[in-house]
Amino acid sequence: MTLTDLAERFWRTRNEFSPTIATVLGVHDHDDQLRRYDDEWLGGFQTRFSDIAAQARALATDGLTTQERITRELLIYEASTYASEIRTRYLVAPIDPFIGPHTRILSDTRQNTVADRSQADLLLRRYERVPEYLEGALAFHRENVARGMTPARAPVERVLSQLDAYVGSPLDGDPFLALKVPGDETGEWLARAEKLVTDVIRPALAAYAEGIRTHVMPGARGDDRCGLVWMEGGEEIYAALLRKFTQLDITARQIHDIGQEWATEINAAEWVEIGREAFGASSKEEVFERLHGDPSLKFRSEEEMLDHARGAIERAWNAVDDWFGARPATPCTVVPVPPAQAPAMPPAYYLMPPLDGSRPGTYFLNTYKPEERDRYEYESIHFHEAIPGHHFDRSLAAELEGIPSFRRYTQVFAHTEGWGLYSERLADEMGLYSSAVDRLGMVSADAWRAVRLVTDTGMHALGWSRQQAIDYFQQWTPIGQLTVEQEIDRYIGMAGQAVSYKMGQLEIMRLRRHAESELGDRFDIKGFHDQMLVHGAMPLPMLSVTVEEWIGTLR
Repeated sequence: MTLTDLAERFWRTRNEFSPTIATVLGVHDHDDQLRRYDDEWLGGFQTRFSDIAAQARALATDGLTTQERITRELLIYEASTYASEIRTRYLVAPIDPFIGPHTRILSDTRQNTVADRSQADLLLRRYERVPEYLEGALAFHRENVARGMTPARAPVERVLSQLDAYVGSPLDGDPFLALKVPGDETGEWLARAEKLVTDVIRPALAAYAEGIRTHVMPGARGDDRCGLVWMEGGEEIYAALLRKFTQLDITARQIHDIGQEWATEINAAEWVEIGREAFGASSKEEVFERLHGDPSLKFRSEEEMLDHARGAIERAWNAVDDWFGARPATPCTVVPVPPAQAPAMPPAYYLMPPLDGSRPGTYFLNTYKPEERDRYEYESIHFHEAIPGHHFDRSLAAELEGIPSFRRYTQVFAHTEGWGLYSERLADEMGLYSSAVDRLGMVSADAWRAVRLVTDTGMHALGWSRQQAIDYFQQWTPIGQLTVEQEIDRYIGMAGQAVSYKMGQLEIMRLRRHAESELGDRFDIKGFHDQMLVHGAMPLPMLSVTVEEWIGTLR
């Protein structure tokens, strides 16, 4: 099988395995389907992914172009990761507010687009399958509990809150009713969908919540044992997750120590340096007190938050010419996170445009309780999630031509999230921050990611309690209580993912320093940034190879 054939096989297999995500990406081959959780179905996909990875490894590398070598490495990485996750079961159906089975149907469904009525009708057939889908997920949860793979209590409680909020919410704004259907002038499709929501979907989600309360919550690990180290097989699972999310040969202890250095030394010094300029402050504690105590640093409304984001994004777009050769053709829109999901969601996230071009890149801003959100943090968030951050790296990937389809939508967290965090520092070089106070937001965001290294490894490898992680977070960052608790619960449920940001940023910074040292006056910042973006996401070792090859062309 050729590399091209193998890449197409992986793309088809991945879309079949994750049908809701395929629909969001504009692939409509499985619009009537939902994932299954029985052993036969999952085992079949484990075999298929393992076979793709094995065939990719067996391909000869002599004569491959740079793009072909990236494709091969990504096939090995992606397919073997899917196979491993099915084998270990941990990430197949996590009870988690961000990536759980309920999120796949609530969050993904809201992003669906269709070209015609036939595609919309297929989605109604998917809606009909929701009870079967959730029954399978609950059975899978119960099997995991029987195996000793018990979830932590904190994310389970957040999931139950999300489910209760959805079931009790008004139909107006329901994600299953948000689809714009061409040719439905009479509202017949919408009426059918509304009946399914009322009679099928909401009762199924209520039953799913009750099943979790009855069969899963009693055995959930308490806050004092929230990390994977306390779960059957958890140490092996966490080690595999660190490999997935960093692609580096590094231990949890080493990651922990890197985070400690950045949070307690490097970022701590920046708090004082920039805090002196912003407030005349002389200590980290004084800076934190000012950031927490000044009511002018809070938002007053959802609309103010949205206007703030749009203004920063426009300013960033106007400054990119001196820093990038490549830039996306796709626009970036700013919308609020849906209210039913907002309480358990992060401050913001980005959703890349689909394959069919039916939706622009979308920056979701969490406007829940704006009066509790610190304004100084948000410019760095905008630059990370939108421009020059994820809107550049994800939309440019989606617009690539002459590469396999799967590569446009591959998300290698250490690369993509590393780029997002790097973009926050880059925005400072670009002169995008409005004031020294907003630059403190950049330091806060960087310290936030450093603290992630400490708390994620602390809980999952070193046995820290939830409260111990919260206390450390509050000691070394000024992040508000609401966000801190959301974040720690996110790390509990999505073990390992949070370390990808800082580890990826550090690798990009290392590669830039290396290129600057090797090239001297020939170093071109536009060219370097293009190397980060124009190939799509890739594992960090392959990113290093592409930078070395670029350096070689300029010597």
